[in-house]
Amino acid sequence: MQIFSPAVRNRLLWATAGSLVLPWIAGEAVKRWQSMEMPLNPMRSETMVDFIVAGTIVTASTLVLTVAVGCWVTAVMKGPHYVADSFPVDSPRDRA
Repeated sequence: MQIFSPAVRNRLLWATAGSLVLPWIAGEAVKRWQSMEMPLNPMRSETMVDFIVAGTIVTASTLVLTVAVGCWVTAVMKGPHYVADSFPVDSPRDRA
């Protein structure tokens, strides 16, 4: 049984990939820019950028996980479609 629809699954996969790749690319760009500036302590500045990137990746991944849990709870609370669709629907045309 599939809990997530294909659209939700694709969005979660893209969000996970973005939360892993985008901070890493930004961190590499910052480190490259700092190497051109020649800071006083290059090892310390690179380590600080690495910590910021790691924190950003953990935070973004936690946000994606929270959204996935919310989608799962919503799907479980809605239940299977065949049970909800089996009831007859009263329409105004049937009453006349």
